[in-house]
Amino acid sequence: MNPGVITEGISLSYNSRLVLGDVSLQLRKGAIVTLLGPNGCGKTTLLKIINGLLRPDSGKVYVDGYDVSRMGQTDMARLMGHVPQTQRSSFPFTALDIVLTGRMPHISALSQPGPRDLEKARQAMDMVGASHLSSRPYTQISGGERQLVMIARALAQEPSFLLLDEPTSYLDFKNQHQVLKMISRIARDQKVTVVMTLHDPNHALMFSDELVLLRKLTEKECGDEQKFKGESNCNHQNVVAAGRPAEVMTPENIFEAYGIEVEFINVRKRLILLPL
Repeated sequence: MNPGVITEGISLSYNSRLVLGDVSLQLRKGAIVTLLGPNGCGKTTLLKIINGLLRPDSGKVYVDGYDVSRMGQTDMARLMGHVPQTQRSSFPFTALDIVLTGRMPHISALSQPGPRDLEKARQAMDMVGASHLSSRPYTQISGGERQLVMIARALAQEPSFLLLDEPTSYLDFKNQHQVLKMISRIARDQKVTVVMTLHDPNHALMFSDELVLLRKLTEKECGDEQKFKGESNCNHQNVVAAGRPAEVMTPENIFEAYGIEVEFINVRKRLILLPL
């Protein structure tokens, strides 16, 4: 395996509560990797640590062989495109203007975007099927359309790694499926490694090459970060399982992560998860 992202012993606490404990992973370069788990299990936190937006209390992250803690913002933006779960703007920039800001890592200080930058921005909008939004004010388009624009903005950076936090947020049933198909196509055609968080286990099964199944650390297990740092017997690891979706998504692992019993059925050679 050619690991594109390596995390070594990542731990992070908020307000003396351990959120991520000893997370060590190797995520394959060129794969679509999904971080899956219940609310509060640390999916978004882990994504932000990989992207350098958060510093862990301990541990290291390497992306494409680079130590993220030693990278500057420009180099990081050239390597990784990040799409957050929430997108806000109070200024009536056009959707194309927003996408064009993704070219900033490739533009020298005090310079303006040039014709090539504009071309790359338009290409990114075309990739996600959002060209028709180019002249629309960003503040006047729907949440789902904003999601497409932000994915296009990240693609305009020409990254090798695309990090997406809940890319199906604000989307209806049909558009959730279409966006995930689009991400799969972009990953294949542009040879981009995708690391994304999802809430729906069935989406994760359908659209992932690899899965990381996480669970939330409970107060009983590891509510006090001092226990983790000391000699507690608590189980302080978030990762339930990591690997191929069919191997990770077992009833036993699902129960450990979510605390519910499930059954898998086979529909047209696809596994579908049903809660019991």
